[in-house]
Amino acid sequence: MPEPVVRCEVDTCTHWLPGNVCAANNIDILYEEEGKMAQSPEQTECKTFYNRRGVTSYLGSMDNVNWLGMVEEPLMTGRQTTPTVTCTVESCRFWREGDLCDADEIKVSGQGANECQDTNCGTYEEERS
Repeated sequence: MPEPVVRCEVDTCTHWLPGNVCAANNIDILYEEEGKMAQSPEQTECKTFYNRRGVTSYLGSMDNVNWLGMVEEPLMTGRQTTPTVTCTVESCRFWREGDLCDADEIKVSGQGANECQDTNCGTYEEERS
């Protein structure tokens, strides 16, 4: 299963690049409140969010940068970098066993966020039985 394209509008994250590109190597989508099943996008969060606060914030998030994707994909082909996605939100219709996401595209929202809890997976749709 190919990784979903990540479109991120969280411009306060160190991984955000102009064009709503996510430069992280991996993103983690989690329940906002541990132990409580998500029922809406507002009850999810991008745990990979790292607030951009000067040079030291970039240094703290450098271990999760998609260096190869940033060089090869956007600069050489004009395409989006594609982080791997780990999602533990089992109540989402796109969740698959192994904490995989079956969506073609993930939209991470939370423009102006200050912490993970200010972000959401805008692609979340509750699984209907």
